[in-house]
Amino acid sequence: MPRPALEVRPDLAGVAPYLSPQLVAAHRMNTNESPYPPPPALVAELLMELGSVALNRYPDRDATGLFEALAAHAEWSPEGLWIANGSNEVLMHLFLAFGGPGRTVLVFEPTYALHTLIPKIAGTGVMNATRAESWRIDLDTAAGIVAERRPEIVMLCSPNNPSGGTEPLDTVRALLEEAPGIVVVDEAYAEFAPRDDSVRALLSEHSNLIIVKTFSKAWSLAGARIGYLLGDPLLIRALTRVRLPYHLSALTQTAALVALRHSEAILSSVERIVAERERISVELQAMGVKTFPSRANFVLFQIDDAPGVWEGLLSKGVLVRNYSDHEGMRNCLRVTAGLPEETTAFLRAMSEILDD
Repeated sequence: MPRPALEVRPDLAGVAPYLSPQLVAAHRMNTNESPYPPPPALVAELLMELGSVALNRYPDRDATGLFEALAAHAEWSPEGLWIANGSNEVLMHLFLAFGGPGRTVLVFEPTYALHTLIPKIAGTGVMNATRAESWRIDLDTAAGIVAERRPEIVMLCSPNNPSGGTEPLDTVRALLEEAPGIVVVDEAYAEFAPRDDSVRALLSEHSNLIIVKTFSKAWSLAGARIGYLLGDPLLIRALTRVRLPYHLSALTQTAALVALRHSEAILSSVERIVAERERISVELQAMGVKTFPSRANFVLFQIDDAPGVWEGLLSKGVLVRNYSDHEGMRNCLRVTAGLPEETTAFLRAMSEILDD
């Protein structure tokens, strides 16, 4: 077998690429996208704005207008913001700047796979701890690990993906006070949870807190790849060292600016998505299926022969996410809350599979 001219970095040899099946299905309910497209008025304005974008010129390197607009929306200083191509690139910048060889991140499993993968790509050591049976972080265990191992970065996800629950503010506050470095809280799904669940209130109290957000979920812009973070300006300043030149294209900046002008219309779909999430939970429970409490836009559920059920759903045109091979998640599947008709199709398919 031929060999490449150069082997991959030794520390990446055992790292598997991130995979999320993109299969043909009538109802794709596996990747937690919003089922609602951006409002027509937003699309019309975006098309008009793109007509004046000078594609032959480099974009504004510092995205000044976007930073100012997003700062006004987030009610946070522009100097304490960072924007990149999706929240995954935000995390990559964080780990390139604050992780790397000789540094460690503490991750609580099960959680979003890229919270482990991105640090590894950036050469950061990963320390995996296990969540409690409730899928929440056990504070005593977590605080003990932080006190003993002193990781430079503590990674949290609230609401957590794939379980859907949020972490109590007291847990986050205690870890902020114990951590020797920074605590990163991924709030990709925060818009689907009660406002009081967000750690936003802790931001002005703790200079070591970083909150990561995205336009890919509640903002209906997964295809635009826009993510950002809020944090202490002294921390954010370091991120300029690791970004690539002109990393935010003129198209991306324009899409984000237009979206911010239509934020109220975009976010009006959140209540409808939450209603479908609750409908899924209630109907699955009525079928005798175990579900886990969720404050995101998806529901994690546990069922016998999850791989077989996943195959059965796909055969009926419904694609969900299979977590049954993940450690600690035996027989678990996750379904995204979609349009009412998608929920109906999923529930009907589940009922037929269970009857069979």
